[in-house]
Amino acid sequence: MLQVILKTNKMKNVIKYLLVIFTALSTQAAVAQNASTTNEVDTDRKNYSKHGIGAVLSSSNGKGLAYRYWPKNFGVQVSFVPYASNSEQYYNGGITFYQRLKSYSVGDLFLHAGVEYQYQQNERYYYDTYFSSYYQSYEVMSNGVNIGFGPGYHFALKSVSFDCFFGYGAYIRDESSTFVGADLNDRRIMTVSGGIAVFLNL
Repeated sequence: MLQVILKTNKMKNVIKYLLVIFTALSTQAAVAQNASTTNEVDTDRKNYSKHGIGAVLSSSNGKGLAYRYWPKNFGVQVSFVPYASNSEQYYNGGITFYQRLKSYSVGDLFLHAGVEYQYQQNERYYYDTYFSSYYQSYEVMSNGVNIGFGPGYHFALKSVSFDCFFGYGAYIRDESSTFVGADLNDRRIMTVSGGIAVFLNL
């Protein structure tokens, strides 16, 4: 029990530090862009829509059902996916901020910064080393946070629009279990990130 509490407190501290870094990077990008000449989007442009609903699959910009609001230069996207079965639960919620850098006739170049929280509970099996036929099932809980930023490209085809994400991300997973012999795998990864989102323009 003490081990679970320590892991939870450690996870909270990690999330706090990452949110501070995320906020600093977002603020720095906004200040740098405002200091330069802004490129306002033409809201009368064909296929342009402020609102969109759809789905996203990204390593740091969320997963599952999504809603995007992007009126002019700055926008936001929120996403959520719930999944549950007899042996597994998976929940992911994310938020991504957009900043349009330059508009073209076929789309927009933008800067994005995203963060998502992930919870997963699944069933694993412990096999006795002396009696190979004996095993015991146990549950493992995984708390994680993904954070990423970088460039992206947005384009629309009639009533459907696409967002392609590229960049760099950090991924943290802390696993815990009440089973003493549990095989836990905490992870800290920093690597390239990417993904795609598809929206129906409203």
